[in-house]
Amino acid sequence: MEAKSDRRVVMTKRLLKDALIELMREKPLHAISIKRICETADVNRSTFYNHYDTQYALYDDILNDVSHDIGEIIKRANDGGVNALAVLTDIFQYAEDNRELFLVILGTNSNLNLGEVFTNNVDKFLKKEINSELYHYCTQFIAAGTANIMWIWLNEEKRRSAKEVATIIYAMMVFGIKKAAHFAGYGSLPLLK
Repeated sequence: MEAKSDRRVVMTKRLLKDALIELMREKPLHAISIKRICETADVNRSTFYNHYDTQYALYDDILNDVSHDIGEIIKRANDGGVNALAVLTDIFQYAEDNRELFLVILGTNSNLNLGEVFTNNVDKFLKKEINSELYHYCTQFIAAGTANIMWIWLNEEKRRSAKEVATIIYAMMVFGIKKAAHFAGYGSLPLLK
């Protein structure tokens, strides 16, 4: 009986999360009422309150899921001795597999700090905590750039594969923008000559 109850809880939470993501395509979180979330999810308001206190708690749960999933990708890679390019590819594939979710959480109606997600998980990948100012600047720069590229990429109808985009980002991280532009088939960029 408990397993059936657990499945119901998981399903109800999924309905609520999907409803919030759907609503956030049009409005920022602060403009979305619990009533509207419940109507969209076809869930009673009392059921909502069995799981969450506010729409912000529901959204935090969504962000925690994403952070956890990205952490699992990095952990699997770390456990399997996989390199950074493979990790980036898996993260981009995860984003593409969850495109609607990522379009919302990377969009203007969200407050996902991908830099924080990456920083928290990269420290685990490296099996150490790095507290240098330069490391944090670099991580935030890479994460912000990656998030922006991910946003643009997911909005494109005809887009490169997750591996191609991950390879371009990896090339920028390791070799710089000139090399990445060359790899992507742009030759050289006039601004960088």
